[in-house]
Amino acid sequence: MKMEKSEKGEWMTMMSQGVRTGVMLVSLAVVPTALASGGKGMTWAKVSHASGIDQVGCWGCDAYVGETDCRTALPLLCIHQDGAPTPSGLTGYYPYWAGGNIATTLLVPGQALTSLAAANQLCVNFFGTGWRMAEFHDGWGWGFHAYGNVRGDMRFWVYIDDTQGNCWNP
Repeated sequence: MKMEKSEKGEWMTMMSQGVRTGVMLVSLAVVPTALASGGKGMTWAKVSHASGIDQVGCWGCDAYVGETDCRTALPLLCIHQDGAPTPSGLTGYYPYWAGGNIATTLLVPGQALTSLAAANQLCVNFFGTGWRMAEFHDGWGWGFHAYGNVRGDMRFWVYIDDTQGNCWNP
């Protein structure tokens, strides 16, 4: 049976995604355990979604020392900041634009987040080059808007660069 050119392209894309997911799952199985102070990391939640844009933010987080046990498995919030212009009409308590797209990974135990580099690599493994773990200040702080439609049924890991609120912090 001969495949059409478009079928080959779709098949190659599916294989590439499958290989990335397999590499990611294997890497999770061999990572060392993070040892956060107090064993907690910071998580955010989806606040709203309208016209292809999500608002995400702290909403109950502890940005200073983390509020979620690092043994908890949650998705990472990943971002690809491609310089997308700010859409008009952003609303909410934190109407700041992150300048790109967001997505969430499969569930990852916070203990697997041993460093920012390890977390960023998970985003690359899931979504490709240019993606990294979202940071507390990507829009301004406490919350931001970005293109996407991330899951709203659970919180997700987000890092902060100026406090001890990450699972990899001592």
